Amino acid sequence: MKVTSQMVADHCGVSRGTVDRVINGRANVAPEVRARIQKAIDTLGYQTPAQRRQIQPERSGITVGFVIPSWDAYYTRQTRRGIQAALRRIGDPAFRVEIRELRGRSNKEYCECIADLEQAPIHGLVLNTADTVPMQQEIDRLTARGVPVVTCNSDVSDAKRVCHVGQDLVKSGRVAAGLLVPVLAGGDVLVVCGNREFTAHRLRVEGFLDRLYELEGDIGHAHVIECIERYDLTYDGVLGEVRRNPRLRAIYMANESVKGCMDALARARASQPIHVVCNDLTPYAREYLADGRIDFVVDQDFSGQARRAVEVLYDLMRRGRTPSSEIMHVRTSIISRELI
Repeated sequence: MKVTSQMVADHCGVSRGTVDRVINGRANVAPEVRARIQKAIDTLGYQTPAQRRQIQPERSGITVGFVIPSWDAYYTRQTRRGIQAALRRIGDPAFRVEIRELRGRSNKEYCECIADLEQAPIHGLVLNTADTVPMQQEIDRLTARGVPVVTCNSDVSDAKRVCHVGQDLVKSGRVAAGLLVPVLAGGDVLVVCGNREFTAHRLRVEGFLDRLYELEGDIGHAHVIECIERYDLTYDGVLGEVRRNPRLRAIYMANESVKGCMDALARARASQPIHVVCNDLTPYAREYLADGRIDFVVDQDFSGQARRAVEVLYDLMRRGRTPSSEIMHVRTSIISRELI
């Protein structure tokens, strides 16, 4: 007998709408209710129509697309490492991942890449993309076609994705603020982020400013600039701020262009030390941490994000297992000079 969502609702004593919100990873469901419904889904063996279409006979092939945006080589290497780790752990020769690396990050490039992957064809997709209306619509379109989507690293929270795998971004920003406040001594702080259309960048900045306000009671001495991950914009922005503001005591690099920041500081030759905290232990960040130009690195597990995202889709499509949570956080670490 086919198990329906109404049967799950009756089993849990809730409405079918509440069950549908859990199935589709939507908000506004109490954690204890969500857990009860998820347990009933697993116990009764309920599957959505999309899941029934995606579950393949054991010997048939499943192909998952994985779109890697145009970031630095470190992120790409770590992501590919995570994908390979997932494939080794899964150990299913009929399951494969089709990787696509973008040259840019525009909505058009994403949509063209996804269209190309659909011709492969793919049965599921992992996306690291900006939180924009076009990408939300694209994810919803794929979901309606029975192609489940997992967002990785940067979320599109209003889309009908299966779940999101990434760092606790607000916590990352809060940690950075906690590390820098002791060295401010009443001075100012510069926050350098990439593009706040990316959830990863926006939430880090929000977490940083919230914690700064909690500790200092004021964020008026914090200045935020967007540099779209570009070396030249980071270099010019940092150089201009150092020269303009003699009260600057700290910089939080919430984006990737750490080299641009360090080169600007070397050029500016500030009269007082300027302390720096950045995200992600890239080769540049490791170098600057080792020679003392960076105080701390707030690191995340890029490889673990990619591995978990692929495993979620495998469990869903091959085994019919929905993720236990719509948000899955990977490890966040504080790296000091002494730890490298």
